[in-house]
Amino acid sequence: MYTIIALVISITLQLIAAIVAISLTKITRYNISWVMISIALIFLAIRRIIELIPFLYNKFYEDILIIDQWIGIITSVLIAVGILLVKKIFNQIKEADRIRKHSEKRILNAIIKTEERERLRFAKDLHDGLGPIMSTIKMSVSALSAKDLDTHGKAVLANLMDVINQGVDEIKEISNNLSPHILNDFGLSSAISGFISKISKTGALTIQFTTNLKDERFGSTVECVLYRAACELINNTLKHAKASNVNLVLNHVDNLLLMSYSDDGIGFEYEDLHSETSGMGYCNIRSRLGSSNGHMDIDTAIGKGFKANIYIKLN
Repeated sequence: MYTIIALVISITLQLIAAIVAISLTKITRYNISWVMISIALIFLAIRRIIELIPFLYNKFYEDILIIDQWIGIITSVLIAVGILLVKKIFNQIKEADRIRKHSEKRILNAIIKTEERERLRFAKDLHDGLGPIMSTIKMSVSALSAKDLDTHGKAVLANLMDVINQGVDEIKEISNNLSPHILNDFGLSSAISGFISKISKTGALTIQFTTNLKDERFGSTVECVLYRAACELINNTLKHAKASNVNLVLNHVDNLLLMSYSDDGIGFEYEDLHSETSGMGYCNIRSRLGSSNGHMDIDTAIGKGFKANIYIKLN
């Protein structure tokens, strides 16, 4: 009795497996290996049914035994050939994954190029539109005769000139941060050096920058990605790390661009990289690197500072 129950359960499970396999045939684009495995599962269920018959009709035992043996042989052949041919399915999956990754890179590249194009447009609008207006205001204010003003008026005029000068400088600073002309004109090393120079003037950080780059150019997307990554890392150190020193190394070795960054700040737990607030900047860096055959490794812990290594494989 227990044997019959076990056979019934086995038949049920194998029929379910066969039905599921058949339902997936269309997804595999009717791959011959999957069709053969599906048929083999059906035959396995049939064998279990045949094994059940002698318990109900004992007189058919010998005939059923022969049929069972032949079905077993056919099933074995189907499974063996199906498994040998199943490699085609994995190749299809691999190819689909390659196409997906290629599409993602193209989309990321398009996003980055669009973003940089809009940054450049906005920077030009600021520089060419608001800049001349501020300069005109400055000349108009300068034309006022300070001789006819009392002490208070002169102080107001001087303060107004200071504010206008600050506004002009701020417009230049914002325009340059949006789209640094030095990156487009002179390359990655000069752009990073210029950004570091501005940070160093504040006295907030001591940044040591070393590189073996000279006049090499690596394509606008690659240069933009690495420049934005360096700026993001330095800004994160300024905002969160409470660090005094930063070491930044940028080297070109064979067909790789390598950037190593470290600070002596307070560090943080690695799990914080996945939070919506702390990890957003690092996620942006990784997303940008994904468009340029790059990746970033991070090593940090509370009290142990922060280290990041960025690798970009050049085409």
